[in-house]
Amino acid sequence: MPKSRSRRRPSSGPRPGGRSGAPPRTPLVPQPAPGLRGRVERASAPALVWLSARPKLLLPATTLVLLIAGLAAPTAVGVPVLLLLAALVGWLSYLSWPAVDTAPRVLRLAVVGLVLAAVLGRLSA
Repeated sequence: MPKSRSRRRPSSGPRPGGRSGAPPRTPLVPQPAPGLRGRVERASAPALVWLSARPKLLLPATTLVLLIAGLAAPTAVGVPVLLLLAALVGWLSYLSWPAVDTAPRVLRLAVVGLVLAAVLGRLSA
């Protein structure tokens, strides 16, 4: 015996128990802040979405490769690589700044400072 195919008609109004009287839901991604921070957040969104879709070890591995390459390569190659690393860590630190407490903030600043100190060390050697 063949099964009957029934089509559902779209509802013409709110369903009982629906969310018509419920407060609006908060967005999963908060709205960007105004000013410079908001512009940086909006410009960074595609790159952050791309990074979040990659394996979790990609960013630490990339950071480690940039650090080793920057320290081991000749000065003409090592300094730009270290500056790229400082820019990457600084960018991620800037974006995460409102979400972290004092200790992680200090650690992030220390990392950027150490990378820039390595750049100065490479330039003075």
